[in-house]
Amino acid sequence: MTRNVKRFLAVSLLSLAPSVAAAEQFDFGGLDLFRGEYVTPVKTETFELKARHAEGGQSFLANPLHTFAVGNWTGLNTFFGGTLYGVGLPIPPPNPLAPTAKPSISGVFQVEVAPASSVTQTYYYTTNAADPTGAAKTCLWQFVVTYDPATATCSAVINQAAYGTQGVICYLDTTQSWINPSTCDGQVVSAAE
Repeated sequence: MTRNVKRFLAVSLLSLAPSVAAAEQFDFGGLDLFRGEYVTPVKTETFELKARHAEGGQSFLANPLHTFAVGNWTGLNTFFGGTLYGVGLPIPPPNPLAPTAKPSISGVFQVEVAPASSVTQTYYYTTNAADPTGAAKTCLWQFVVTYDPATATCSAVINQAAYGTQGVICYLDTTQSWINPSTCDGQVVSAAE
């Protein structure tokens, strides 16, 4: 696990793709409850994650590990929110997440999930935990893993959204974010500025 965390921390985020507006709105669970009438429409984007096969020979029956690396480039502490599903939390989400210089990673967390199952992990970091869609910079990511029992494989997409009235740019590193179709392990590298 230490080897994996070091690899994630060393990753370059120069290839991050900024979020742009899209017409479709996504169901991001409880965060929508904070939405005020004055908040402009949410900027959203969906990314299909590339497939990446495992190094070594991890068994498909082992619990898959979802690893999330997050960069906080807002200049302020950001606070975690969201809903994570799994059978274990080997590394909990950093809260608060201290700012760091671009393009560095600020923190890493991991969720262990049940094998051969579909799961949605929703997480966000915000500069204002009391009002994440109001006077805040908030980036939200939804990692949707779909298990197909007919082929015994997984695929995944990331829904990304920007919230708040203080202007935020949300990023997803599409080169370092992936899903292993055979084991359902996944990695998401994202950042907020």
